Amino acid sequence: MLPSRVERRFLVTTDHGDVLVRVMDDRGGLDPEFLALEIPDEANAGDLDSAVPLRAFGAKILEMIEMHGGDMPGGPALQRMMIQEKASSDLNRIERWARDRATRSPES
Repeated sequence: MLPSRVERRFLVTTDHGDVLVRVMDDRGGLDPEFLALEIPDEANAGDLDSAVPLRAFGAKILEMIEMHGGDMPGGPALQRMMIQEKASSDLNRIERWARDRATRSPES
């Protein structure tokens, strides 16, 4: 399979505002820097057709982590647990990032 050159970006809606989530294709799924979080604006998110709620984005994160793999020791049960924990951690990280940005915003 040829590696994808399409940049994957998602506009994720949280309780505290939108976050642009960029998948770092050069990282493994369990890498702490697998997702890059940015403030969405016209330049980086203007071409995205729709936003996805954070909780619905959870299933997509699971797929991406599995697809990118990485250093996953142990058997299938341990690997699945690690993937689920990483997905949960990423969802919490996105929510925290949005909340922190919202509290620093001069508009709040």
